[in-house]
Amino acid sequence: MAKPTLSSYIRENLDNMEGKKDPGPFITISRQFGCDGYKLGEILLEKLEGRPDEEGWRLYKKEILKQLAQDSGLTEEVIEKERKAKPSLLKDFFRGVRRKNLPGGYEIRNKITLMVRTVAFEGHAIIIGQGGTAATADLDGGISVRIEAPKDWRIIRVSRRDNMLKEEASAKLKKIEKERAHLRDIYEEKNPRKPAFNLIIDNSRFTLDEAADLIIYAMEQKGLLKAP
Repeated sequence: MAKPTLSSYIRENLDNMEGKKDPGPFITISRQFGCDGYKLGEILLEKLEGRPDEEGWRLYKKEILKQLAQDSGLTEEVIEKERKAKPSLLKDFFRGVRRKNLPGGYEIRNKITLMVRTVAFEGHAIIIGQGGTAATADLDGGISVRIEAPKDWRIIRVSRRDNMLKEEASAKLKKIEKERAHLRDIYEEKNPRKPAFNLIIDNSRFTLDEAADLIIYAMEQKGLLKAP
């Protein structure tokens, strides 16, 4: 059986969502470049699905970008590039004179925010990246997690993972963090709360299994999950 798209899943569960009064439970995970995010999400999903009365959890990694690409007719690469891009009068001009109406970064981020809020409100959602923390900052029923690690540790991880020299990994890390700086400023405007995250985990100190257990324990303590 083909895996349902994000749009079809939302349509099929729309009646249940409209009947809900409270959002969640949901988890948003933000991570520094070089830290684990996707694998942590997969481990969390496995642990949550193995608990009594916790079936139905879904993991959103790049599904939101994929759905937006399908809806707009653009590639995921273009969507992601525009999402991170700074405003440009020149780009906006050419976007306006082209026959095909290409959405800009502002439109893309708003659409992603709407989709993130929808799946978070529906609940049983693990959302990796996509500005999930800022998009759900005003929603109760969830927990926001940040995965960080010392810079040198992340450089070594990138070097091993991408099979490159340490100097190349350092340059890559610096380049990507610079690209993300614009997005970070936007998300901080949407979520000015300090600290921005409910739980910060050092990727260099905890295994992914331990990190997943910490997140689940925190959710139990806040009443978002039933304690075993």
